[in-house]
Amino acid sequence: MENISAVIGRSHMKLNASDVQIISLGAHVLGGGGGGPADRGLRSAKEAFELGCVELVDLTNLPDEALVVTVSGVGAPSRTASMYTSAHYLRALELMEEAVGCPIGGFIPSEMGANAAFGPMLPAAARGLPLLNAACDGRAHPLGTMGSLGLASDPLYQTIQVACGGLRENGTYTELVSTGSVTTTAKLCRSAADLAGGRAVVVRNPVRVGYLREHGAVGCYTQAMELGRAMSAAAPALRPQAAAKFLGGRIAACGTVQAFSLLSENGLDHGSCTIAAGSERFQLTFYNEFMTMEHGTERLATFPDLITVFDCAAGTVLNTADLQDGMEVAVLTVPRQRLLLSSGVRDGSLYEDLERIVRREMRSFISDVLI
Repeated sequence: MENISAVIGRSHMKLNASDVQIISLGAHVLGGGGGGPADRGLRSAKEAFELGCVELVDLTNLPDEALVVTVSGVGAPSRTASMYTSAHYLRALELMEEAVGCPIGGFIPSEMGANAAFGPMLPAAARGLPLLNAACDGRAHPLGTMGSLGLASDPLYQTIQVACGGLRENGTYTELVSTGSVTTTAKLCRSAADLAGGRAVVVRNPVRVGYLREHGAVGCYTQAMELGRAMSAAAPALRPQAAAKFLGGRIAACGTVQAFSLLSENGLDHGSCTIAAGSERFQLTFYNEFMTMEHGTERLATFPDLITVFDCAAGTVLNTADLQDGMEVAVLTVPRQRLLLSSGVRDGSLYEDLERIVRREMRSFISDVLI
Protein backbone atom coordinates (compact mmCIF):
# COMPACT_ATOMS: atom_id res chain seq x y z
CA MET A 1 0.00 0.00 0.00
CA GLU A 2 3.00 2.31 -0.17
CA ASN A 3 1.83 3.78 -3.48
CA ILE A 4 -1.40 5.00 -1.87
CA SER A 5 0.26 7.56 0.37
CA ALA A 6 1.43 9.66 -2.55
CA VAL A 7 -2.13 10.37 -3.67
CA ILE A 8 -4.17 10.40 -0.44
CA GLY A 9 -3.18 14.00 0.12
CA ARG A 10 -5.15 15.29 -2.88
CA SER A 11 -7.62 17.70 -1.33
CA HIS A 12 -10.49 17.30 -3.80
CA MET A 13 -11.42 16.12 -7.27
CA LYS A 14 -14.55 16.28 -9.38
CA LEU A 15 -15.44 12.72 -10.31
CA ASN A 16 -16.41 11.69 -13.84
CA ALA A 17 -17.68 8.49 -15.49
CA SER A 18 -14.14 7.16 -16.05
CA ASP A 19 -13.30 7.65 -12.36
CA VAL A 20 -16.44 5.77 -11.40
CA GLN A 21 -15.50 2.76 -13.52
CA ILE A 22 -12.05 2.63 -11.92
CA ILE A 23 -13.42 3.03 -8.39
CA SER A 24 -15.95 0.29 -9.09
CA LEU A 25 -13.20 -2.18 -10.02
CA GLY A 26 -11.31 -1.57 -6.80
CA ALA A 27 -14.36 -1.32 -4.55
CA HIS A 28 -15.70 -4.63 -5.86
CA VAL A 29 -12.53 -6.37 -4.70
CA LEU A 30 -12.69 -4.63 -1.32
CA GLY A 31 -16.28 -5.84 -0.96
CA GLY A 32 -14.93 -9.30 -0.14
CA GLY A 33 -18.03 -11.05 -1.48
CA GLY A 34 -20.45 -8.34 -0.31
CA GLY A 35 -20.88 -4.61 -0.78
CA GLY A 36 -23.61 -5.05 -3.39
CA PRO A 37 -23.64 -5.64 -7.16
CA ALA A 38 -21.52 -3.49 -9.45
CA ASP A 39 -24.34 -2.71 -11.89
CA ARG A 40 -26.44 -1.20 -9.12
CA GLY A 41 -23.55 0.98 -7.97
CA LEU A 42 -22.83 2.20 -11.48
CA ARG A 43 -26.51 3.00 -11.91
CA SER A 44 -26.45 5.08 -8.72
CA ALA A 45 -23.42 6.98 -9.99
CA LYS A 46 -25.13 7.65 -13.33
CA GLU A 47 -28.23 8.95 -11.56
CA ALA A 48 -26.02 11.14 -9.37
CA PHE A 49 -24.34 12.74 -12.39
CA GLU A 50 -27.79 13.49 -13.81
CA LEU A 51 -28.59 15.40 -10.60
CA GLY A 52 -25.33 17.38 -10.43
CA CYS A 53 -21.58 17.08 -9.98
CA VAL A 54 -19.92 14.86 -7.40
CA GLU A 55 -16.80 16.17 -5.70
CA LEU A 56 -14.60 13.84 -3.68
CA VAL A 57 -13.14 15.89 -0.82
CA ASP A 58 -10.38 15.16 1.66
CA LEU A 59 -11.27 15.51 5.33
CA THR A 60 -8.72 18.30 5.74
CA ASN A 61 -11.08 20.56 3.79
CA LEU A 62 -13.79 20.39 6.46
CA PRO A 63 -13.79 21.74 10.03
CA ASP A 64 -13.90 19.27 12.90
CA GLU A 65 -17.42 20.31 13.86
CA ALA A 66 -18.99 19.67 10.41
CA LEU A 67 -21.74 17.04 10.55
CA VAL A 68 -21.38 13.88 8.46
CA VAL A 69 -23.93 11.13 7.85
CA THR A 70 -23.49 7.61 6.53
CA VAL A 71 -25.46 6.61 3.42
CA SER A 72 -25.78 2.95 2.52
CA GLY A 73 -27.95 0.13 1.28
CA VAL A 74 -28.94 -2.64 3.65
CA GLY A 75 -30.15 -6.12 2.80
CA ALA A 76 -29.37 -9.54 1.41
CA PRO A 77 -27.25 -9.62 -1.79
CA SER A 78 -29.34 -12.49 -3.15
CA ARG A 79 -32.51 -10.37 -3.19
CA THR A 80 -31.86 -9.09 -6.70
CA ALA A 81 -35.52 -8.49 -7.53
CA SER A 82 -35.79 -5.77 -4.90
CA MET A 83 -34.02 -2.48 -5.44
CA TYR A 84 -34.01 1.14 -4.42
CA THR A 85 -33.76 4.27 -6.54
CA SER A 86 -32.55 7.83 -6.19
CA ALA A 87 -35.98 8.73 -4.82
CA HIS A 88 -35.42 6.39 -1.86
CA TYR A 89 -32.00 7.94 -1.15
CA LEU A 90 -33.34 11.48 -1.27
CA ARG A 91 -36.39 10.71 0.87
CA ALA A 92 -34.19 9.09 3.52
CA LEU A 93 -31.97 12.18 3.51
CA GLU A 94 -35.01 14.46 3.95
CA LEU A 95 -36.11 12.44 6.95
CA MET A 96 -32.63 12.60 8.48
CA GLU A 97 -32.41 16.36 7.97
CA GLU A 98 -35.75 16.76 9.76
CA ALA A 99 -34.53 14.57 12.62
CA VAL A 100 -31.15 16.26 13.23
CA GLY A 101 -32.40 19.82 12.71
CA CYS A 102 -29.03 21.18 11.54
CA PRO A 103 -27.09 21.33 8.25
CA ILE A 104 -25.25 18.25 6.98
CA GLY A 105 -21.69 18.89 5.77
CA GLY A 106 -20.98 15.76 3.76
CA PHE A 107 -21.59 12.08 3.16
CA ILE A 108 -19.70 8.81 3.57
CA PRO A 109 -20.52 5.18 2.71
CA SER A 110 -20.82 2.50 5.35
CA GLU A 111 -18.21 0.41 3.55
CA MET A 112 -16.27 -0.06 0.37
CA GLY A 113 -18.13 -2.25 -2.11
CA ALA A 114 -19.21 -2.15 -5.74
CA ASN A 115 -22.62 -0.76 -4.80
CA ALA A 116 -21.99 0.67 -1.34
CA ALA A 117 -19.29 3.08 -2.53
CA PHE A 118 -21.71 4.94 -4.79
CA GLY A 119 -24.83 5.42 -2.65
CA PRO A 120 -23.56 8.67 -1.06
CA MET A 121 -23.06 10.18 -4.52
CA LEU A 122 -26.80 10.69 -4.97
CA PRO A 123 -27.40 12.98 -1.99
CA ALA A 124 -24.00 14.63 -2.56
CA ALA A 125 -24.97 15.60 -6.11
CA ALA A 126 -28.54 16.55 -5.18
CA ARG A 127 -27.45 18.78 -2.27
CA GLY A 128 -24.18 20.10 -3.74
CA LEU A 129 -22.33 18.71 -0.73
CA PRO A 130 -19.06 16.74 -0.72
CA LEU A 131 -18.53 13.02 -0.89
CA LEU A 132 -15.80 12.56 1.71
CA ASN A 133 -12.71 10.44 1.08
CA ALA A 134 -13.56 8.22 4.05
CA ALA A 135 -15.95 5.44 5.04
CA CYS A 136 -17.18 3.57 8.08
CA ASP A 137 -15.02 0.69 6.85
CA GLY A 138 -12.45 0.31 4.08
CA ARG A 139 -13.88 -3.12 3.22
CA ALA A 140 -17.44 -4.51 3.30
CA HIS A 141 -18.92 -6.05 6.46
CA PRO A 142 -22.15 -7.90 7.34
CA LEU A 143 -23.45 -6.03 10.39
CA GLY A 144 -24.75 -2.48 10.53
CA THR A 145 -23.11 -2.12 13.92
CA MET A 146 -19.73 -2.74 12.27
CA GLY A 147 -20.36 0.35 10.16
CA SER A 148 -21.09 2.52 13.17
CA LEU A 149 -17.57 3.95 13.62
CA GLY A 150 -17.30 2.35 17.06
CA LEU A 151 -20.47 4.01 18.40
CA ALA A 152 -22.03 0.60 19.05
CA SER A 153 -19.53 -0.04 21.85
CA ASP A 154 -21.36 2.52 24.03
CA PRO A 155 -24.83 1.17 24.89
CA LEU A 156 -25.83 4.59 26.29
CA TYR A 157 -25.11 6.43 23.01
CA GLN A 158 -28.28 7.50 21.22
CA THR A 159 -28.14 7.72 17.45
CA ILE A 160 -30.57 8.30 14.57
CA GLN A 161 -31.10 5.89 11.69
CA VAL A 162 -33.50 6.32 8.76
CA ALA A 163 -34.53 3.56 6.34
CA CYS A 164 -36.49 3.84 3.10
CA GLY A 165 -37.25 1.12 0.57
CA GLY A 166 -39.82 -0.93 -1.29
CA LEU A 167 -42.50 -0.14 -3.86
CA ARG A 168 -45.85 1.51 -3.29
CA GLU A 169 -47.48 -0.49 -6.08
CA ASN A 170 -46.95 -3.82 -4.33
CA GLY A 171 -47.44 -2.58 -0.80
CA THR A 172 -43.82 -2.95 0.33
CA TYR A 173 -42.89 0.76 0.50
CA THR A 174 -41.45 1.48 3.94
CA GLU A 175 -40.12 4.54 5.78
CA LEU A 176 -38.57 4.28 9.23
CA VAL A 177 -37.03 6.93 11.50
CA SER A 178 -35.55 5.41 14.64
CA THR A 179 -33.73 6.83 17.65
CA GLY A 180 -31.94 4.63 20.16
CA SER A 181 -28.77 2.65 20.65
CA VAL A 182 -26.78 1.79 17.55
CA THR A 183 -27.55 -1.90 18.02
CA THR A 184 -31.31 -1.41 18.36
CA THR A 185 -31.67 1.05 15.49
CA ALA A 186 -29.50 -1.11 13.21
CA LYS A 187 -31.76 -4.10 13.87
CA LEU A 188 -34.83 -1.99 13.15
CA CYS A 189 -33.35 -0.85 9.81
CA ARG A 190 -32.50 -4.44 8.92
CA SER A 191 -36.11 -5.44 9.65
CA ALA A 192 -37.37 -2.51 7.57
CA ALA A 193 -35.24 -3.70 4.65
CA ASP A 194 -36.71 -7.18 4.96
CA LEU A 195 -40.26 -5.77 5.00
CA ALA A 196 -39.47 -3.56 2.01
CA GLY A 197 -38.72 -6.63 -0.11
CA GLY A 198 -35.19 -7.41 0.99
CA ARG A 199 -33.28 -4.16 0.61
CA ALA A 200 -33.54 -0.53 1.73
CA VAL A 201 -31.57 2.72 1.77
CA VAL A 202 -30.31 3.75 5.20
CA VAL A 203 -29.03 7.20 6.25
CA ARG A 204 -27.60 6.94 9.75
CA ASN A 205 -25.28 7.80 12.60
CA PRO A 206 -24.59 11.56 12.28
CA VAL A 207 -21.11 12.34 13.62
CA ARG A 208 -18.65 15.24 13.49
CA VAL A 209 -15.69 15.24 11.12
CA GLY A 210 -13.28 15.24 14.05
CA TYR A 211 -14.76 11.95 15.24
CA LEU A 212 -14.64 10.51 11.73
CA ARG A 213 -10.94 11.32 11.42
CA GLU A 214 -10.21 9.25 14.50
CA HIS A 215 -12.54 6.30 13.94
CA GLY A 216 -13.18 6.01 10.20
CA ALA A 217 -11.39 4.48 7.22
CA VAL A 218 -9.78 7.64 5.82
CA GLY A 219 -8.55 7.54 2.21
CA CYS A 220 -10.71 4.58 1.17
CA TYR A 221 -11.83 6.05 -2.18
CA THR A 222 -8.22 6.74 -3.06
CA GLN A 223 -7.31 3.16 -2.24
CA ALA A 224 -10.18 1.81 -4.36
CA MET A 225 -9.21 4.07 -7.26
CA GLU A 226 -5.54 3.11 -7.20
CA LEU A 227 -6.43 -0.57 -6.89
CA GLY A 228 -8.81 -0.20 -9.84
CA ARG A 229 -6.08 1.41 -11.93
CA ALA A 230 -3.69 -1.43 -11.15
CA MET A 231 -6.30 -3.96 -12.20
CA SER A 232 -7.37 -2.13 -15.37
CA ALA A 233 -3.75 -2.12 -16.54
CA ALA A 234 -3.74 -5.94 -16.49
CA ALA A 235 -5.40 -8.39 -18.87
CA PRO A 236 -8.78 -9.50 -17.43
CA ALA A 237 -7.56 -13.02 -16.59
CA LEU A 238 -4.62 -11.50 -14.68
CA ARG A 239 -6.63 -9.06 -12.60
CA PRO A 240 -6.69 -11.31 -9.50
CA GLN A 241 -2.89 -11.31 -9.51
CA ALA A 242 -2.79 -7.54 -10.06
CA ALA A 243 -5.10 -7.03 -7.07
CA ALA A 244 -2.97 -9.37 -4.94
CA LYS A 245 0.20 -7.48 -5.82
CA PHE A 246 -1.27 -4.06 -5.09
CA LEU A 247 -2.88 -5.03 -1.78
CA GLY A 248 -0.06 -7.21 -0.53
CA GLY A 249 -2.16 -10.38 -0.62
CA ARG A 250 -1.93 -13.70 -2.44
CA ILE A 251 -3.97 -16.06 -4.56
CA ALA A 252 -4.67 -18.72 -1.94
CA ALA A 253 -6.50 -21.18 -4.20
CA CYS A 254 -7.66 -21.77 -7.77
CA GLY A 255 -10.28 -24.43 -8.41
CA THR A 256 -13.90 -25.42 -8.87
CA VAL A 257 -16.82 -24.38 -6.68
CA GLN A 258 -18.55 -27.34 -5.05
CA ALA A 259 -21.28 -27.87 -2.45
CA PHE A 260 -22.40 -24.23 -2.57
CA SER A 261 -25.21 -23.51 -0.09
CA LEU A 262 -26.95 -20.23 0.70
CA LEU A 263 -29.73 -19.30 3.09
CA SER A 264 -31.31 -15.84 3.05
CA GLU A 265 -32.56 -14.98 6.52
CA ASN A 266 -33.40 -11.72 8.32
CA GLY A 267 -32.07 -9.63 5.44
CA LEU A 268 -28.70 -11.40 5.26
CA ASP A 269 -27.24 -14.30 3.27
CA HIS A 270 -25.16 -16.96 4.94
CA GLY A 271 -23.70 -20.24 3.75
CA SER A 272 -20.58 -22.04 2.62
CA CYS A 273 -18.86 -23.69 -0.31
CA THR A 274 -15.84 -25.81 -1.14
CA ILE A 275 -13.13 -24.95 -3.67
CA ALA A 276 -11.75 -28.15 -5.22
CA ALA A 277 -8.19 -27.74 -6.52
CA GLY A 278 -7.01 -31.15 -7.68
CA SER A 279 -6.89 -33.36 -4.61
CA GLU A 280 -7.01 -30.35 -2.26
CA ARG A 281 -10.14 -28.86 -0.73
CA PHE A 282 -10.59 -25.34 0.60
CA GLN A 283 -13.64 -24.41 2.69
CA LEU A 284 -15.22 -20.94 2.57
CA THR A 285 -17.94 -19.62 4.86
CA PHE A 286 -19.82 -16.37 4.36
CA TYR A 287 -22.28 -14.05 6.04
CA ASN A 288 -22.98 -11.65 3.16
CA GLU A 289 -19.16 -11.28 2.96
CA PHE A 290 -16.70 -14.17 3.13
CA MET A 291 -15.89 -14.86 6.77
CA THR A 292 -13.35 -17.70 6.83
CA MET A 293 -11.15 -19.75 4.53
CA GLU A 294 -9.69 -23.09 5.63
CA HIS A 295 -7.46 -25.76 4.15
CA GLY A 296 -8.12 -28.87 6.21
CA THR A 297 -7.46 -27.83 9.81
CA GLU A 298 -5.43 -24.75 8.78
CA ARG A 299 -7.14 -21.36 8.93
CA LEU A 300 -5.93 -19.32 5.95
CA ALA A 301 -7.98 -16.17 6.49
CA THR A 302 -10.51 -14.80 8.97
CA PHE A 303 -12.66 -11.68 8.56
CA PRO A 304 -11.70 -8.80 8.61
CA ASP A 305 -8.99 -10.35 6.44
CA LEU A 306 -10.17 -9.82 2.87
CA ILE A 307 -11.36 -12.92 1.00
CA THR A 308 -12.41 -12.17 -2.58
CA VAL A 309 -13.39 -14.68 -5.25
CA PHE A 310 -12.76 -14.06 -8.95
CA ASP A 311 -14.10 -15.79 -12.03
CA CYS A 312 -10.91 -17.27 -13.48
CA ALA A 313 -11.64 -16.72 -17.17
CA ALA A 314 -13.27 -13.28 -17.00
CA GLY A 315 -11.22 -11.90 -14.12
CA THR A 316 -14.37 -10.44 -12.59
CA VAL A 317 -15.24 -10.37 -8.90
CA LEU A 318 -17.99 -12.71 -7.70
CA ASN A 319 -20.18 -11.75 -4.77
CA THR A 320 -21.23 -14.58 -2.47
CA ALA A 321 -24.73 -14.67 -3.98
CA ASP A 322 -23.21 -15.06 -7.49
CA LEU A 323 -21.48 -18.37 -6.79
CA GLN A 324 -22.65 -21.58 -8.42
CA ASP A 325 -21.36 -25.13 -8.37
CA GLY A 326 -18.96 -25.78 -11.23
CA MET A 327 -17.55 -22.27 -11.48
CA GLU A 328 -13.78 -22.03 -11.96
CA VAL A 329 -12.54 -19.44 -9.51
CA ALA A 330 -9.45 -17.88 -7.95
CA VAL A 331 -9.52 -16.88 -4.28
CA LEU A 332 -7.61 -13.78 -3.17
CA THR A 333 -6.75 -13.30 0.50
CA VAL A 334 -5.34 -10.07 1.95
CA PRO A 335 -4.16 -9.72 5.56
CA ARG A 336 -6.23 -7.36 7.71
CA GLN A 337 -3.09 -5.30 8.40
CA ARG A 338 -3.09 -4.21 4.75
CA LEU A 339 -6.63 -2.83 4.85
CA LEU A 340 -8.22 0.42 6.02
CA LEU A 341 -10.28 -0.77 8.98
CA SER A 342 -12.41 1.36 11.27
CA SER A 343 -13.19 1.20 14.97
CA GLY A 344 -16.47 -0.60 14.25
CA VAL A 345 -14.82 -3.65 12.71
CA ARG A 346 -12.32 -3.77 15.59
CA ASP A 347 -15.08 -4.17 18.20
CA GLY A 348 -14.61 -7.72 19.42
CA SER A 349 -18.07 -7.89 21.01
CA LEU A 350 -19.67 -7.82 17.55
CA TYR A 351 -18.11 -11.12 16.47
CA GLU A 352 -20.25 -13.36 18.66
CA ASP A 353 -23.12 -13.29 16.15
CA LEU A 354 -20.76 -13.97 13.25
CA GLU A 355 -19.25 -16.99 14.99
CA ARG A 356 -22.70 -18.39 15.74
CA ILE A 357 -23.91 -18.02 12.15
CA VAL A 358 -20.85 -19.43 10.36
CA ARG A 359 -20.12 -21.94 13.14
CA ARG A 360 -16.46 -21.03 13.25
CA GLU A 361 -14.22 -19.53 15.91
CA MET A 362 -13.03 -16.12 14.72
CA ARG A 363 -11.88 -13.85 17.52
CA SER A 364 -8.89 -15.94 18.56
CA PHE A 365 -7.49 -15.65 15.02
CA ILE A 366 -7.76 -11.85 14.83
CA SER A 367 -7.08 -10.73 18.40
CA ASP A 368 -4.36 -8.32 17.23
CA VAL A 369 -6.90 -5.90 15.71
CA LEU A 370 -9.74 -6.25 18.22
CA ILE A 371 -10.50 -3.72 20.93
